[in-house]
Amino acid sequence: MELQNKNHAVVLMLDANQSLSDCYPSGNLKPYSIEWLRLQRGMMDPFINLVGHRPNSTTKTPNRDIYYVYTYGIHPCAMSTLTIHLPSHSDHLGIIFDLDIETFFSSSCSEMAKNPPQLLMSGNKQSTDEYIKYVNDQIQMNKLTDRLQTICDKILNNPTNWDTHDALLINKIDSQLTEIMLMG
Repeated sequence: MELQNKNHAVVLMLDANQSLSDCYPSGNLKPYSIEWLRLQRGMMDPFINLVGHRPNSTTKTPNRDIYYVYTYGIHPCAMSTLTIHLPSHSDHLGIIFDLDIETFFSSSCSEMAKNPPQLLMSGNKQSTDEYIKYVNDQIQMNKLTDRLQTICDKILNNPTNWDTHDALLINKIDSQLTEIMLMG
């Protein structure tokens, strides 16, 4: 409540050991249940808001949806569960969501919100052009766009069936792009 009253963005992640149906045992909302907490605090359940429903399960056990991510002041763009539980061996399935960075960094808890925007530029046009050419050449030579498009197509065609291997490939491409930009 204190964070919300100070207009902070909140991401609440928890193992509630309680399914949504457990919150309505007799058809009425059970006081102090996880859904009661969400409604009382005006938090968003990104699964409901983005996907339209809670997942069948957030554990390796079918029909056992007991892990939650609720948000306040942050509006995720996408939400899903991972189909495998690597690198740790656990009964938890990973829950992933894509945050709207603009919303996140404009919240009052972000140090970045306090600084005025800065224009990043070089006064040396030749140097800037050479840097942009170097980065573009490296992206093409390493086929980063094609590799990302392949993963993106796989995820878009079946959003609930992407796995840790895909995430590792995305992280590898991200690392390569960061290295390219720093080396340039």
